[in-house]
Amino acid sequence: MIRTRIPSITHYALLLAAVALVTLAGFGLYTWHQVDQLRGEIHESAREAARQELANALERVRTQAAQQASRFARWEEVRQQLGTPQYYGYWKNHRMHQAGILADRVLDAQVYDHEGVALANSDTVHLPGMIDLPPPDPRAVRGDSEPLLMVIEAIPPINGAQAPPGFVGLKSRFLDALREGHVFRFIDPESIRFDFGEQHAIPASDLVGHARFDLRPNPMADQVEELLSGAVINLGGILGIITLALFATLVYLIVRPLRHISGHIDRLRKSAGGLVLERVGGVLPIAETEKIRESLNSYQAQLQDVHSSLEEKNREFWRIAHHDALTGVRNRRAFDEYWDTLPRLAARHTYPVCFALFDINHFKAINDSYGHPVGDAVLQAVARNIDEVLRDGEHLFRIGGDEFAAILLDCDQSGARSLGERCLERIRMTDFNRFGVREPIKVSIGMAVAPGNDEASLLAMQWQADVAMYKAKRPGSSHVVIFTPELAKDTQGLYSNWINNAVYEAVTRGTGIRMSYQPVIALDDRHASYVEALLRIEHMDEVIGPADIFPVVEARRLEVDLDRAILNRILRDLRTSQIPAGLGISINLSGPTVVNSGIAQWMEAFVPFLQDRQIILEVTETALITEIGQATENLQQLRQQGFQVALDDFGSGYSSLRYLASMPVDTVKFDISLIRSLDSPDQHQIVESLVQMIADAGYTTVAEGIEAAEQLRRVRDLGFNFAQGYYLGAPAPLSQGLPPALPASAGTGRT
Repeated sequence: MIRTRIPSITHYALLLAAVALVTLAGFGLYTWHQVDQLRGEIHESAREAARQELANALERVRTQAAQQASRFARWEEVRQQLGTPQYYGYWKNHRMHQAGILADRVLDAQVYDHEGVALANSDTVHLPGMIDLPPPDPRAVRGDSEPLLMVIEAIPPINGAQAPPGFVGLKSRFLDALREGHVFRFIDPESIRFDFGEQHAIPASDLVGHARFDLRPNPMADQVEELLSGAVINLGGILGIITLALFATLVYLIVRPLRHISGHIDRLRKSAGGLVLERVGGVLPIAETEKIRESLNSYQAQLQDVHSSLEEKNREFWRIAHHDALTGVRNRRAFDEYWDTLPRLAARHTYPVCFALFDINHFKAINDSYGHPVGDAVLQAVARNIDEVLRDGEHLFRIGGDEFAAILLDCDQSGARSLGERCLERIRMTDFNRFGVREPIKVSIGMAVAPGNDEASLLAMQWQADVAMYKAKRPGSSHVVIFTPELAKDTQGLYSNWINNAVYEAVTRGTGIRMSYQPVIALDDRHASYVEALLRIEHMDEVIGPADIFPVVEARRLEVDLDRAILNRILRDLRTSQIPAGLGISINLSGPTVVNSGIAQWMEAFVPFLQDRQIILEVTETALITEIGQATENLQQLRQQGFQVALDDFGSGYSSLRYLASMPVDTVKFDISLIRSLDSPDQHQIVESLVQMIADAGYTTVAEGIEAAEQLRRVRDLGFNFAQGYYLGAPAPLSQGLPPALPASAGTGRT
């Protein structure tokens, strides 16, 4: 069977395009080119003639201005003013313009002596009091409403003198003279204007270059426009006729077959298959539509095979979309979907539901210290251990960088605590040394439990677990914390919107930051040796204290930004002498700031104040964790600059002695918990041994939290060098003054 070759749509389109292009292109392009070329030549010729016409007019105006200045310079009364300048002011105001020497367009005139200085003090507002010698050429200067022409002319010498006895200066309007004194054939004189740009004055000879004007109507150009319009209309009519014919043809050749194909596709959607599309081209079939028809029929035959494989792919895509690529547990998308269905799922039962939130302590420090590959290995190990502890059917979700969550059905508080402790034990038994991590990996777990049939309580579990998580991360707290209403009260600053906003504004913009200073008393001379800078934030007549500030800062990872804002405020107090010379100051630095590579540069502004005071940088011993090496390097650099380093809150963490042995430290500040333990005879002996050991090692010791005379007596007996607490002075602005010297009755003992 011989298959007839069907013309393609391209053939038909080329045929129609050829007819249109041959007709329109030749006539249209030729006409457009000729008309446009003629119009351009006429316009350019008119512009050039206009510029020459304006140049001639400006030259005439300059000549007239020079002649006016020359007549004025030769006026005998002008020469007389050089001889008797004491009458110059009267002459200028009552005679100069009334004598008929100066034209009406002259705004002002001035007479200068041979050194270019104006005679006497006149009330002129147009001409300078002194001119440069030799006098400059005529200049055009910017006026209030129009440009002005300024001409300086020498007064002719007499009696054979070589130098002129003086000079005259005239400033006059010239725009009206330019418009009225010349017949313009090409320029509309009312449109003449000058653009000085940013300049105040330009040479008069350059005025043509700064002139702007409009041309007079050109009848020849109008005729060109009419000719062009007629050509465009003719071309448009021809193009319209051809377009209509082309459109009708395309409708018949393309649109009608495509409608048949579209209708067939609609029928395919409603049918189970088996439909075959017949030829749709009619009398003039097109190869492309025939190919579409054959492809549709072929597609219909293959659809069943594709459908079966698509089901398998969808299952694989769902797994990829709902699982974390690094740890293999489910991801945030899967968590959100499961959380949305939780109220409907739990509402069918009365058993309790537990929401567990897991967070790796100081994971950023691990990542920064050992690199991302080690951090990824830690994440994988932690996720695997927690997932293995969960019961069958319970899933672990990775909802953040180092945060995981699990939703446990039929799990009360006892079961939740048991599960959390099993997770911690499993992680504690994991050997992270194989990844190169030398420090123990610890996980904080916050949990919330709610009845399954209470939707409001279920939806509140996320923030409740977050509150419990915050408590679990605090030093001295259990690493498994279940939410209670009391926890919400303790952390209300973290979840109060206005406190959040106030703290964020203070950190990012420095607004509301107020420093209070608490004295640190030297126990040998009973006077304040230095003060510790303590942060307060003022907002709308409220004072926000550290208990509300630092939870927000830690939750939003703003430690470094807050330290920068505090340093700037303390630096301002130093520069304004609010902190007097001779009084030392201690500044608290967070762990992220101490390990920041820019800390030495930030502290350079404090170096000049080291000449007359000691500046102590206090570092909390629970803040450094795995970045001791970087912290040690930074602290050594700061000590070389002249700063002293204090280990703050000694005894409140789990690595106090290790940090003391690893980092460069001058002073050890004993935490208030150790000071309070002096009340117990057993613990008193331990603290006494610690003080003796640290003092023998050469460190200065400070006792924090002194709140009573008995505590002060005990720390003096133990040999502490300094003491600090509300009994010795509360934090306050230095404008209120330091407390008086420690009274002799406040305690005795060795120093």
